[in-house]
Amino acid sequence: MNMQARPTEPGAFAGAEPDAIARRLTVERHADARAIEAEWRLLEATGIGTVFQRFDWVDAYVRHVAPHEGLEPAFVLGCLDGRPAFVLPLGIARQGSLRVARWLGGSHSGYNFGLWSREAADAVARLGRGALERMLKEALPGVDGAVLVRMPHAHDGVAQPLAALSTLPSAVQGYSVSLEGGMDAVIARTNGGARRRRARSKERKMAEIGAVAHGVIRDPAAVAEALDFFAEQKALRLAEQGLPNVFGAPGVMDFLNDLAVRSAGLREPLLQVTQYRVGERLRAVVGSGVHNGRVNVYILTLAHDETLPHSPGQVLMYRHVEESCEAGQKVFDFGVGYELYKESWADTVHQLVDGYVAFTPKGALGLGAVRLGERAKALLRRNEKLWKALKSLRPGGRAAAQEKDNDVD
Repeated sequence: MNMQARPTEPGAFAGAEPDAIARRLTVERHADARAIEAEWRLLEATGIGTVFQRFDWVDAYVRHVAPHEGLEPAFVLGCLDGRPAFVLPLGIARQGSLRVARWLGGSHSGYNFGLWSREAADAVARLGRGALERMLKEALPGVDGAVLVRMPHAHDGVAQPLAALSTLPSAVQGYSVSLEGGMDAVIARTNGGARRRRARSKERKMAEIGAVAHGVIRDPAAVAEALDFFAEQKALRLAEQGLPNVFGAPGVMDFLNDLAVRSAGLREPLLQVTQYRVGERLRAVVGSGVHNGRVNVYILTLAHDETLPHSPGQVLMYRHVEESCEAGQKVFDFGVGYELYKESWADTVHQLVDGYVAFTPKGALGLGAVRLGERAKALLRRNEKLWKALKSLRPGGRAAAQEKDNDVD
């Protein structure tokens, strides 16, 4: 296989018939990511994708979490004229009597875009629904259908290549802010003057409790300590709110620790942990990954102790955005799912869609029911008043909602 990347020719497929494009594409399904690691890393270095589709991110997830989820990995490698063109990191699982393909990463993968060369993204976007569905069916024999959730309409200026699939709006949206121009520009662009004053005031009050320190942790032992802190505090916070603890699921913390280990020495880490200490004690942590200048927040939590009235989570988030500006990053992404603090920081809201494609008659019937359920969930989540009312009915829900007005967790 020719592993050389070549420059994209803008509009190279303009006016091309879908069938003619499809004849230039081939797809292969692999059960082991290492079988296509060279092609994957080439596309990662030269193409379009998110941190959630990087080889090491997916490989760590497959090693630690996927076996507990009953997922059968299905890595789809697409080639255009014999050259590596795209990777779709999928997993196949039983859903009732159906075998359904989904993005690997579950709820931990915020944005699911796939990994594409620019040329392939242009080509596949022109296939049309019928040709696109046939291509996926060819790549996934023995599968009844695919449910591909949280797909951005575009990423890094490239339109979603799978947009022709039948889709519904996702139940959640993403929130990010451009770091162009540095922290002063971010504050001006997001009307953040009051946010800055609050952060500085709260930090001064915490400094009366003990010496304040914050920043990305470099020492591996300190990273492990911070992840243990996260696991403990997040379990407590979610239990108080009556929510299931996705981070307590088998393999998840091993996955995060593996990401941190793999990040050692990387210019763009898969997982960097940022801490906030007061009096030499951890009070809050944020974990994020970086890819192509985009900081993606994965995890965050804080201790409920004497610093809580001074909002260490809010202050840490402010400092993390500020430090990301200083590091020359381009975008700070707060992740998917509505929270007031995300809305207050964001200058961009990312609309996401869930794609559905049936490969068999049984799949068409089963996925039809899935679509109805997801549509009802999306309508519910997008009704802000009703969603807040339902959240307040959970054990601890009302207290948690009031707390979120004061801090980030």
